[in-house]
Amino acid sequence: MTFTAQLDTMVSTLRTARTRLLAPLDFSQQQLPHDPEIFVENVLLYVMDEWSADLKAQGHVLEEDTEWSDAASHYPRFVLRMAGGNSAQLHFTGRYPEALFLTVSKGFRNNTQFSDAKHATVELPITNDPNVLMISLMDGLKGITVQ
Repeated sequence: MTFTAQLDTMVSTLRTARTRLLAPLDFSQQQLPHDPEIFVENVLLYVMDEWSADLKAQGHVLEEDTEWSDAASHYPRFVLRMAGGNSAQLHFTGRYPEALFLTVSKGFRNNTQFSDAKHATVELPITNDPNVLMISLMDGLKGITVQ
């Protein structure tokens, strides 16, 4: 499976996740939390769990890399194992609460490696609304052109 096909699969699965009703936004909590771990746990991981469930239904496995730790950004890293045997790494980076980026790169056997030639980066909003984050993920990945 080519890297472009992997990205297309991710986007189509995000569409499926988006069509389900996500948790409604509590408008009394519009301000971002001071603790980045709260944002990661309540919003980012929630969106990734929804996406993971739909990927799993299609035979793919999206798992958080629990050995990964970055005290500076607090953002997680995921490994996506595609049904055909290929893998991709999804690495959230940035500095909370200023920036959030998702870099998707072609996976290798060694989890610390990634391909500079096969990667895509999407800038995402930092928001308490999981719907906005999911739409931004979908639109960002959909708009990427891999050469």
